[in-house]
Amino acid sequence: MASVSCIITHTLLLVSVCLALAKNTTNSSSSSSSLEIESEREALERTGWWGNQIPLYGASNQTHCSWTGIGCSEAGRVVSISCENYIQDELGKLNFSSFPYLQTLDLLNCGLNGSIPYQIGMLSKLNYLSLNENDLSGTLPSSLGNLTSLEHLDVSSNYFITGFIPSELGNLTNLSILDLSWNNLNGSIPSEIGTLSNLIELYLYSNRLTGTVPSALGSLTKLKHMILSYNQFSGSLDLHDANLTHLQTLDVSYNSLTGSIPIFKCSGLQYLSLSFNSLSGNIPKELGNCYSLVKLYLSSNNLTGSIPKELGNCYSLVRLYLSSNNLTGSIPNNFRCLVNLTYLELYDNHLSQTRPPTRNPYEDHTCEVTSHRRNSAFLVLYIVLFVTIGLFLMILAFVFVCRKKRKENQDKMLVRDGDICSVWNFDGNLAYEDIIRSTNNFDIRYCIGTGGYGSVYEARLQNGKTVALKKLHRLEAEDPNFDNCFKNEAHILSNIRHKNIVKLYGFCLHNRCMFLIYEYMEKGSLFCALRDDAHAVELDWSKRVNIVKGIAHALSYLHNDCSPPIVHRDISSNNILLNSHLEGFVADFGASRLLDPDLSNQTMVAGTYGYIAPELAYTMVVTEKCDVYSFGVVALEIMMGSHPADLLSSFTVPKSTQNRMLSDLVDAQFSSAAAASKRNRAFSSSSHQ
Repeated sequence: MASVSCIITHTLLLVSVCLALAKNTTNSSSSSSSLEIESEREALERTGWWGNQIPLYGASNQTHCSWTGIGCSEAGRVVSISCENYIQDELGKLNFSSFPYLQTLDLLNCGLNGSIPYQIGMLSKLNYLSLNENDLSGTLPSSLGNLTSLEHLDVSSNYFITGFIPSELGNLTNLSILDLSWNNLNGSIPSEIGTLSNLIELYLYSNRLTGTVPSALGSLTKLKHMILSYNQFSGSLDLHDANLTHLQTLDVSYNSLTGSIPIFKCSGLQYLSLSFNSLSGNIPKELGNCYSLVKLYLSSNNLTGSIPKELGNCYSLVRLYLSSNNLTGSIPNNFRCLVNLTYLELYDNHLSQTRPPTRNPYEDHTCEVTSHRRNSAFLVLYIVLFVTIGLFLMILAFVFVCRKKRKENQDKMLVRDGDICSVWNFDGNLAYEDIIRSTNNFDIRYCIGTGGYGSVYEARLQNGKTVALKKLHRLEAEDPNFDNCFKNEAHILSNIRHKNIVKLYGFCLHNRCMFLIYEYMEKGSLFCALRDDAHAVELDWSKRVNIVKGIAHALSYLHNDCSPPIVHRDISSNNILLNSHLEGFVADFGASRLLDPDLSNQTMVAGTYGYIAPELAYTMVVTEKCDVYSFGVVALEIMMGSHPADLLSSFTVPKSTQNRMLSDLVDAQFSSAAAASKRNRAFSSSSHQ
């Protein structure tokens, strides 16, 4: 019995000792956790970035987890940090070693400066890092490669960040988004980027990167968007036979690439831009397998041969730019089936024609459907759907116009068999029959140009007035995209008046045709005037300055004097028209948008290639900046006499413009005209003497 009692006594003693040790361990762990939480709070306080939220000592039991931009776990550990205000301070003030549980660091547009500290690599649990749109400098630390949990890395728009892209980024195998655009990075793309098997978006545009585009990028099978434009890449684009089946966007424009256009699996590709390089050879017929292609930019290269007929398989194609190459032959007949094609540029080639074949809707023509195209049942359903939507929108527009015009006594209306023709402020005599008579039912002889969604005709009316008509073709009228542009332009122009905006006299919705009626501009577009020797000489310096001022006044009116503000979204030399006095007028409001302050103002990207700001070309947010950048390009074009593509691309290399003289940029036609004028004045003066 004594032995049993001894055993029980020792057992109870052992249990009590274990409980005491467990209690001490728990207290120690709790104490350690409290110290770490206090360390996080102190690290945040030392930055001074949340100073207005820190209460006086003892005044509140509020923790740092309730501060704006700070997120904590249930255990009270900081897991997310973002800035809600413009800090304008050094990034290094934030002690990264104090946040071992941090998962999200979002410091977008906080005014941060200084370099990215090497200690940032200690954030082992970080999966989201955004430092974009700051004033950071120095190089990208190799310690970024330690952030193996990272899924989103954005250090874009920090122009003072220089140096190479660290090869250690290849360790970030969980990364889905990598954005290093709009910096001053140099060197080549490390081949280790090709090991990022989960990468979906890769943005390296607007840097000073050199070397070749590594073929390892072709193994990024999940990649959807790859934009490498505005760099100094050379050599061939070695993506032949790449397995990029999910790729939707590929932009390698504005580089110095040579060789041929790569051939790869592109069934999902929607946007392909290889413009402004030195690519040679033929346009591969395999591009016809890119059935989803919406925009194709191949201009300003050294491409030869004919336009492959296989491009006619790309039914979704809206924009096709092949200008400034050495293409020969004619436009394939099956291009008439590209009913969505809105913009087609073919100038500066050796083609026998510059317009696609016209499809006659009254003839029983059927577009050839190859085995690679969509099945006929889907095509029929697609066409019927769009025609139905177009007719429905036309009926709605008809009802809207009828209700509106009943309230306007000053407007003349001609209603006949469900058709409507409304014209205002033009002698009250303009009617549909007069339009048809003056253009001989829109005979081709009266056509003076082709716009984004219709042809433009000159019409001399019985009262002696001359007007311009933009006519929406019958096939285009059945497409909701064109129909919406037509109605949008009529709506915008009918509610604004400015001396430098083309005046709209009226519009017509008719079961046979739809057209807009404009003030006639005798000298045509600014684009053509600058490229015509005779007109370019007429455009002396004072006239060019007045054109720039007129555009500026028109945009100022649209942005500041209209409520809500209007963004044109397609300011280009093609959309600036000149009257007989060579005064400039803004035209073509089909892509315009009203800015609603209560909405996000997101829409599809619009504009003419070469006039869209690079930083806005891949966002859907519409702002006045869209027009401001385009205005700057047009102003340079007016001064130089041609599109300033080379000058704009040189701005990405700071030293490249240091030795450029103003005299080298001014239009040669203008310079020679000025010199001739000076000689004439000197001769006249000597004759009088």
